[in-house]
Amino acid sequence: MTAPFLPVCRPQLPSAAAISAYWQESDTARQYTNRGPLVQRLEARLVSRLGLASYTVRTASNGTSAIEVAILAAAGPATEARPYALIPSYTFAATALAAERCGYKPLFCDVDPVTWAMDLVAAARHPLLDKIGLILPVAPYGRRPQIRQAEALHSATGIAVVVDASACFEQLLDDPGLVSATVPMTISFHATKTFSTGEGGAVLWNNPAGQVLVVQAANFGFNYSRRSETAGTNAKMSDLHAAVGLAMLDTFEQRRADYAATVALWAELAAPLPGALHLPPDLGSVYILWQTPTAQIMDQAIGALTAANIDSRRWYEDGLHRQPHFQRFSGPDLQTIPLPVTEDLGGRLLGLPMAHDLTRDQIARAVGVLQSVL
Repeated sequence: MTAPFLPVCRPQLPSAAAISAYWQESDTARQYTNRGPLVQRLEARLVSRLGLASYTVRTASNGTSAIEVAILAAAGPATEARPYALIPSYTFAATALAAERCGYKPLFCDVDPVTWAMDLVAAARHPLLDKIGLILPVAPYGRRPQIRQAEALHSATGIAVVVDASACFEQLLDDPGLVSATVPMTISFHATKTFSTGEGGAVLWNNPAGQVLVVQAANFGFNYSRRSETAGTNAKMSDLHAAVGLAMLDTFEQRRADYAATVALWAELAAPLPGALHLPPDLGSVYILWQTPTAQIMDQAIGALTAANIDSRRWYEDGLHRQPHFQRFSGPDLQTIPLPVTEDLGGRLLGLPMAHDLTRDQIARAVGVLQSVL
């Protein structure tokens, strides 16, 4: 008999009844979008949770749109003089696609082997710095954003910096001081994230004038009119998604505790595995990453897990520079350099099953398969 399928990620949103209790408020007001009552209420609860000023959180329809409107607000669209956006290749496609939507040509760089993030000191010395109009560091897998270094990079170069911190909600809850006055940061509220609105995202920026531009960019460039005055898109969160987020906030501390219990099980049961097991809270709680000793072992592990009906994921694949759409940005005019760390991480970092209600038996089953490969 085939064993039950064990997915790599098994999200769970609040119940329909919990969501409906909030949705009634929008139904009564008969306003369901355009920064409706539930969106404003969600933003107010988030800033209260963070202990920050009311303007520091502005929601978006999804995490990719949050990056896009943050770029438009902080840097504006690309110009002929500065057409490039410096982006780590080791990230999810959304980072580069958002920059491309704003007119930038992705310029891929390697990452640090320890942090897996862009080396922000090295970025200030990039040979094409005078042609770069945007720098997009990433906080991979919900690792702590390097916000002070990003601020220093912005100050030293004058180039707009936007940090893609899509899985960093927990990091921000634990240290709201990461929210910057000069460097906007974006997070995702996708269903696969620890805190979710189903689909959604937000820009966190301790800059009232900047957040006015974020709201404007998310609403077609409108500013209390129906005329596009700046570059924009439609990136507004709906009240239905805000209702999901409000219901999730009601029980979020219990959800974090459940994730912590699952992490403890992984730490116990997977201790014999060679290589390195990367766990929350260093990562966002939705990630368990095994850094295998070799790429060959990872390939064998994926095959064995698949045969055992257990899902796994190379979350960032081999890097964006290897993906078909982005290869057109790797021509000689960009002075392409080797990206050995990105390719090494892509060949050895494997995402293993994680959920807030994963059981000891399910984890032991996955670990047993991995041990059989070794």
